[in-house]
Amino acid sequence: MENNIMAISEALERETMAMQEKEKEKVAVKPRRVGTVSIGVSMVTFGIMFLLCSVFKVLAYETVFALWPVILIAYGTELLVFSFVKGKLIYDKGAVFIMILLMLFAVGMAGVDVCFKVADYFLTNKLIF
Repeated sequence: MENNIMAISEALERETMAMQEKEKEKVAVKPRRVGTVSIGVSMVTFGIMFLLCSVFKVLAYETVFALWPVILIAYGTELLVFSFVKGKLIYDKGAVFIMILLMLFAVGMAGVDVCFKVADYFLTNKLIF
């Protein structure tokens, strides 16, 4: 009888320890939010470049507008790096949305800049009838 009680208590102890290990594994695996780092870096980089354009006149706006693909490169790099890290990947939907808006803004501003240059060329050379 005493042996049965000892065996049952040892089995319960092992089961309890196994459950505790499983709980530790669940806590240890944190989901990785992909997009947060790249949007932060992109916003800081583009903010600095726009500051250099508007306040210090160091960069031309054309340079800043031409660099919008850097956002895609940053996001793709972050996605590749985090895909090799153990854990679950979660896309940061807010960061992806802001990245898309930032890219559309840069592309739109580049298009407006090109339109102004074309209009200036035609007005300067009196090619409009």
